[in-house]
Amino acid sequence: MKPLILLDIDGVLNPVARTVRGSDRPELILSDSRVALIRRLAQCGRIAWVSTWPADFTAGLEAQLQLEVEPMRVTLLLRPEDGDEPTPKLRSVSHWLARMEAAGEADWDSVVWVDDVLGPDAWEWAHNYGQPVLLEQPAPDQGMMEVHVVAVEVFIDEGTGGRAVD
Repeated sequence: MKPLILLDIDGVLNPVARTVRGSDRPELILSDSRVALIRRLAQCGRIAWVSTWPADFTAGLEAQLQLEVEPMRVTLLLRPEDGDEPTPKLRSVSHWLARMEAAGEADWDSVVWVDDVLGPDAWEWAHNYGQPVLLEQPAPDQGMMEVHVVAVEVFIDEGTGGRAVD
């Protein structure tokens, strides 16, 4: 399988903000161990940011990661009522995936979503989605760890089409 890997930043990558002299914007720094985990994920499939962070912040992260394939960015059009949903990004993610498929740009055969906020609605969506889906939900205070990347690797290696596995 070659999945699309939807990757959140806050609560998953947990970069550290460092002040930059002469700038009102901080620089975001990823730990070496987190960089290594993300690079492993990138070997598993195509990464797409699922974050409300501004493009310049994600570009800074990408510069640190030095991935072979530039990550995509899921367009998040969050409405006020989305904040009341168990998984506030789900509507935007669903619409983005449908647009990519309609445009013939969905070249993946499964979806992995790594986010610290995945409610029961995301699990139901994953169960009913037309391709195999793996949901990984790190604890926000710890972020993504080895166990999450191993779960992705096993999901891909098995290629069994398991859905919504935690």
